[in-house]
Amino acid sequence: MYDSIYDGPLDDVAINVRTKSRKTSSGLELANSPVTRACLEGGRRLAENELMGDVRDQKRTFRPLATLTKRRVIDEAKAVFRQARSNENIARALYGTVPEKERPTTKPSAGTLRDRWDILPYFLGDLVRYVLRERYSLTEGMLDETTRAELSETATFSAAVEKVAYEDMKVVYANEISARFQHLMTGLADFHEEIREALAGVYEHSFGYWRGVYAEILETRGVSLRPGISLDELTVMLTGLAQGLSLRHIGAANGKDVVDNRARRSVLGKAAQLLIAGAIDPGDGRAVAEVVDELMAVRIPSDTNPGKLSRFRPRIRRPRRTRW
Repeated sequence: MYDSIYDGPLDDVAINVRTKSRKTSSGLELANSPVTRACLEGGRRLAENELMGDVRDQKRTFRPLATLTKRRVIDEAKAVFRQARSNENIARALYGTVPEKERPTTKPSAGTLRDRWDILPYFLGDLVRYVLRERYSLTEGMLDETTRAELSETATFSAAVEKVAYEDMKVVYANEISARFQHLMTGLADFHEEIREALAGVYEHSFGYWRGVYAEILETRGVSLRPGISLDELTVMLTGLAQGLSLRHIGAANGKDVVDNRARRSVLGKAAQLLIAGAIDPGDGRAVAEVVDELMAVRIPSDTNPGKLSRFRPRIRRPRRTRW
């Protein structure tokens, strides 16, 4: 079922393991050890089965993350090690290019798990970063150079935005586990400081990356934002749109109202264009509130020219005087 696992560095993922040791070198070594990787992968598999499995297979009342027990995490980590015996991809992820006879002999156990995470919240914090690493690109950019060039240079900017938005939504569509896991962990953040810190770090990575992309686009195209709108605010708005629509997408009976795979379009693309249209200053220097007030002024057809709209002026009829 699982033919491969994440083989990149865990320096920015297993932070709770890395900071356990006062010596940076030993902390990094422990964070990138085969046991740490196998335990995080085991936790991901348990979460995936719990969040995406058939609810009819649940014999007991569902409790979020009830399967993430010490015993089950260890069992899943051991399964990862067993797979490495016959799967080169998993073996390479665990051991790198180290020859088989020189590979570490330490295996997943209650002791090695406790050496890395004293308590469950520490493990959950690192697991959040591990599961969401691709969704928020902790180690590499989400846009290739061609796509970034299209956003900065092509005349059909709207088409470039539509493409990026669809690809972003398609990631959610193809890998709902990360989105579901994120929303579940967000609900638990108030109860575990480690989870809240992990989510904050994930959001910070995402914010910093996309802020740089938006800054590059504005500078290259020679446009500026309307007064009162900062680049930070625009970044929060656009990333918030994506997060909110992903929640709608996975929670709806079918995702067709958010993502249209046939037309390769998404509501995110249209929403992003609407936000950009309001945020960019065309040269009048007016604030958004001023523009909105003008656009939304109530109008009624003029008596002299039915085809012309004029500002609405309410007509107040005074009551007639009547006798008792």
